Amino acid sequence: MQLITQKNIKLQNMMKVFQEIYRQGSVSRQVLSAKTDISLMTVGKIVDQLLRYDLAYEEKEDTSKVGRKGNVVSLAPDHRTIVLLDLERHNFKLGILQMDLKIKGELYQHTYDHQKSYEDNLRNAVTHFLHNWLNDSLDGVIGVGVCVPGPYYEKGDRVLDSRIPELSTAKLKQTLSPLFPGQILYIDEDVKCSVRFDGGLALQADNIFYAIIGEGVGSAIFYDGRVLGSAYSYAGEIGQMYTKSGKMIEEAVGIGGLRRLFTEPDGSVPSFQEVAQRYKNDPRLIAYIEQAIPELALLFANVTWLLDPEIIIVETHYTKLDPLFIDKLREAFEALLLPRRGDFMPKILPSTEDIRTACYKGAGLAIIERFLDDMD
Repeated sequence: MQLITQKNIKLQNMMKVFQEIYRQGSVSRQVLSAKTDISLMTVGKIVDQLLRYDLAYEEKEDTSKVGRKGNVVSLAPDHRTIVLLDLERHNFKLGILQMDLKIKGELYQHTYDHQKSYEDNLRNAVTHFLHNWLNDSLDGVIGVGVCVPGPYYEKGDRVLDSRIPELSTAKLKQTLSPLFPGQILYIDEDVKCSVRFDGGLALQADNIFYAIIGEGVGSAIFYDGRVLGSAYSYAGEIGQMYTKSGKMIEEAVGIGGLRRLFTEPDGSVPSFQEVAQRYKNDPRLIAYIEQAIPELALLFANVTWLLDPEIIIVETHYTKLDPLFIDKLREAFEALLLPRRGDFMPKILPSTEDIRTACYKGAGLAIIERFLDDMD
């Protein structure tokens, strides 16, 4: 439980102001005060700090307008930056995130060398990236965000149950810290990074359940304005829960199960893109998606009684196969819960961004929050 202190309140106010500038693009101090419900004096002090640390800049309003001209505040995109590592695949990616939470330029994709350890691949990729993208300098960098495909257990410095075996044994913090001396290092599961963005910034809701139905099935819990942690970082691992048939959720509704339906005679399994192109109208595909809907509806009904979220966000490629997938899921969910909950129903919504983009922005927000917390 986080104690309420003057420092915590100050940080919350700073994040509110930063996030409102992000949402508005350009905004006056007066409007910031009104939107955040923070006094104009406090907003002024926060803006002055953002200016001093090159996170924002201030300029006169549009001079074509009649009347007195005030100043408007905007985020300074690339005076300060964040290094991103996306470890979703063996051939992981690195990039630079600006303060407006946009990727600067293109992502660099590392070609994984299976003759070397995961740690050596990381070292080689980061060294190459720093030399070619940042000229071997971390000037202006405020931190490093790392998105991983599985729960990250910080005490043991390892990713749990990753689909990449080598990643499950790699010591990420131990490997990366010497490469980024003095930098804030944030490592977390991609779905937890995503709910940080969707909950805290895009939807501005305090209690959200975020589910991704992809190759695997995972989720994260945004509770009382924070990403919910747990003893061993497994909170939200709905893919490991069981259906009525005795299958794990991941086996029953995951895209991996769908792909395996179309295994070739030589044992190869087509990609999701190949399945979508070649089998979109195949009865097996249609039946798989149709059986997934009641399973997910029941799962989300149980989640609702357990966590009581305002919003359930669903990120899935199934919408590419059936544009009405979310609507059908919502209908099945409401059929289970409406008779008992009436008006007190969470909304089921599609994600505001694809999970990779939301993940990058969420990791960026976490770094920015820690950077603001360290400000004098």
